[in-house]
Amino acid sequence: MQTRSLILSALFASVPALATEPCSLTPVQPPAATGQHPVGLDNWLNPGYLRFGLSQVQRFMPGVRVQPATPAPARAAAAPQIDLDRVTPIDPADDTRKPLRFLLDNRIDADGVQVLHRGRRVLDYRRSGFDPAQPRLLLEATRPVLAMLLARAAAEGRVAREKSISRVIPELADTRELAKLSLQRLIDGRTGLQWPAADSRQWQQEAGWTPGGSAAGVRAWLDARKQWPRSRGEDGLDLAGPEGELLLWATENAWKQPAPALLCNLQKSIRARDPAFWASDPAGTALADGLALSLGDFASLGQALLDARNHPGRRALVPAGFLDTVAAPAGPGAAAPAALKSLGNDAGWQYRIAHPGGRGHHMAIIGAYGTSLYVDFDHGTVIAVFASHAARHSPLLLASLRNVWDEVAPVGNPPAGRSRNAGTDQPAPPRGR
Repeated sequence: MQTRSLILSALFASVPALATEPCSLTPVQPPAATGQHPVGLDNWLNPGYLRFGLSQVQRFMPGVRVQPATPAPARAAAAPQIDLDRVTPIDPADDTRKPLRFLLDNRIDADGVQVLHRGRRVLDYRRSGFDPAQPRLLLEATRPVLAMLLARAAAEGRVAREKSISRVIPELADTRELAKLSLQRLIDGRTGLQWPAADSRQWQQEAGWTPGGSAAGVRAWLDARKQWPRSRGEDGLDLAGPEGELLLWATENAWKQPAPALLCNLQKSIRARDPAFWASDPAGTALADGLALSLGDFASLGQALLDARNHPGRRALVPAGFLDTVAAPAGPGAAAPAALKSLGNDAGWQYRIAHPGGRGHHMAIIGAYGTSLYVDFDHGTVIAVFASHAARHSPLLLASLRNVWDEVAPVGNPPAGRSRNAGTDQPAPPRGR
């Protein structure tokens, strides 16, 4: 009972900072385990239970539910809609064209897909039982969002990219290895920090993703860490490991706001319609992989990125220059995490965001199990996918995603070049076919 009270106190500590924000916040505690349910903390993220677990994170993790005070109106649907049976991407399993519905069901295991073209819905696909308004856990797809927030903080002069991590996170000032690493490396996910399998397991326990941790929380575990070994070439690429907790910690320090306040501001920036959730560890500290958004708001995040690049100079979600960087093709020798190689040999990775390859201006936030957000700046298209594939980053899954993006993104008529009104919510001049 005492532990439960401490957790609730920690969660409520964020609420005063949000009193003036256009959101309502509700600290959430998962119901006590009774042993009568087949899905519990020890298996809720196992392949057989993913579809349920990812959409029911509040049953398993404490956190804060963030509801926009004035939900945005429903996004208008365009005519015509994408025909799931007439659009035929290439199936990478045998290099033959098959209906889009087949790839979504059999290669990606999609639960929900929303496609926006010029700000209007052209596809709203839902597997039976899927609730598009339910916040769904993004896992490591949270980290590119944190990188964006840090990049914006740097652009506004709130933090300097060249500062060492230990200066941005003074709570870890005694950590010698972090004093040698810049914030820029942390944003990029290129610190080279090494996390043995045993450390990763303990991190998951202390964060509360799996049972067996203490009640002290993940930051106490980081603070007590004695060694921070790095790869010799400093080329380690962090996709989903304990390093993410440093990224969130630095983001909160840069903005001087806890994660629920950051989420409230994010909802305002993307014109959110549905409630969101940020999961915490047992001590009440928000987690780097803990953001949960609805499918529609996940798509609206992509639309906000389109708008930010197409309207430079406006106070947007991220600076337009940041998006120009991640949207441009990767340079020679650019490294991407090994898990993402199946996007293509020409795929790039910067600021924890993938460039799927090719000459176009596009980007992809890659989560786990097929969950992804693709933004094509040239065609003004956003493709938001929630999926429950059994393998976290299987080669067939990633190749299927890229083929779907390549086929679906040119909805309408491909532009001859970048247009300032491409992909915005503003009416576009008619184009001939």
